[in-house]
Amino acid sequence: MRSLLTRFIISCTLLCGLSTAVADTTKPTDASTQTIVDKVIAAYGGDALLQADSIKVIDYNKGPWPGEGETPAIPELWRINEELTIDFVGQRKSLLSYRVPRTTIDLEKWIQQGDQTIVYDILHEKYSEQNWANFARLGASLERSSDTLHARRLVSLTGELDYAGDDYFRGRLQQKLTYVTDSGERYTYFVDKENGLIHKLLRQHPRAGELLYVFANHSTDSKVTFSRDMNFFVNGELRLTSVHRAIELDPDLETAFQGFDDFTPWGETIDASAFVIKEIANGVYQAGTGRSLTVFIEQSDHYIGLGAADALAANFAEIKKLSQQDKPLNFFVVTHHHNANVRGLDNALTLGATLVVAEQHRDSILSHITVDEADNKIISVPPRAAFTLGDLELFDIATAHSRHYLLAYLPAAKMVLAEDHYVSDLTTAKPRIYHDMVRFADVLDELNLAVETLVDIRGWRQFSMEEFTQWTREFTPNTCPPGYKICANG
Repeated sequence: MRSLLTRFIISCTLLCGLSTAVADTTKPTDASTQTIVDKVIAAYGGDALLQADSIKVIDYNKGPWPGEGETPAIPELWRINEELTIDFVGQRKSLLSYRVPRTTIDLEKWIQQGDQTIVYDILHEKYSEQNWANFARLGASLERSSDTLHARRLVSLTGELDYAGDDYFRGRLQQKLTYVTDSGERYTYFVDKENGLIHKLLRQHPRAGELLYVFANHSTDSKVTFSRDMNFFVNGELRLTSVHRAIELDPDLETAFQGFDDFTPWGETIDASAFVIKEIANGVYQAGTGRSLTVFIEQSDHYIGLGAADALAANFAEIKKLSQQDKPLNFFVVTHHHNANVRGLDNALTLGATLVVAEQHRDSILSHITVDEADNKIISVPPRAAFTLGDLELFDIATAHSRHYLLAYLPAAKMVLAEDHYVSDLTTAKPRIYHDMVRFADVLDELNLAVETLVDIRGWRQFSMEEFTQWTREFTPNTCPPGYKICANG
């Protein structure tokens, strides 16, 4: 068979996986891809799978998120429970999602029908439209982790598959089938030569690298076969491991696609897709697009920068046009150690800036820098200390987000500048409140600062100290509502 491009682009909502391929044990022959696919279909249920009008895939997992923990050395562990219902006849999907990140819980129901996708935030009784999540994209990461759904899809790809020889996996001979998507992503299926089960799937992504799904402990339920265990690696590092997996044919579609009539909309949101530049206080500028936003504080003969460094040069050039003050960037404050905050720091050093970091983050931040002599361009703020940098005051505080976090305060503007602690894209409505925000409010109270305005550098929404205090004081931790098995165990 010749290799052709597939008919659609795989949408990547979660970039996770690893892979280390074992050397081929045989050279490719004229083995029929149709014969291999037929064997796969028979192993996974045959007509029961192919002729199913609908299916429900249940996947509860947990895994490490490197660079996102409370400290640099220990990754954050997230739990994600998802139940995806696919109506093949109606070409619609419903996704019930329960996520347990570092300091909160999220329980959402996504209903996609036609051109509309509505997300119901069950814990807050709110909803919003997210029409980017069309039929192909909603639940795509869960579909990629289901060997059963891959087996069903192989039937439509038979004419586009290549047989790539045999290989061993855990001592058993595997037949390899490959195909390449329109976006240049190569998929390689490892199919057990005897029983037709898919034991591995290797995705070779042009940007993300090698993503590997390992399927094991296969069982049969509802007349179809599925793996009860799935481990997911990114370039050799474990990212997800299964906790509970199940499958149902012809699930209750009425329940799956039932919304919530009493929920109210979250409200109007801010469009951050275009480049924006603003003077948010006297001599204080914010610029960028999306979440790649940077704040610059003008001093007598230089600027101080905070925020995203990946688009630093472009953001800095624009604020100098607005301020009409062509001064150098002498300092760049790295508020904490998470991935988005250390990305692009070479740009700051290239512009001549000295990095200002929490002492506990120094080694971690240096590991993300490739330019020469970076060690001489770093100022470390001692633990739990206050540090003055021109008009800016920095405080090393402990938050639920990071054990050491540099809170930035401008006394002249009575303004606090932070990252990732209370960002919201809502224009005027009250945002979701979570423990990061509550702990941050507690710290502000402990520091006894004269604050009137809070800016999260990642977004354009500003909060008054009055409303921020009211919202966080009213906060009550959420719990799993009655009747939701997906979050019953916390």
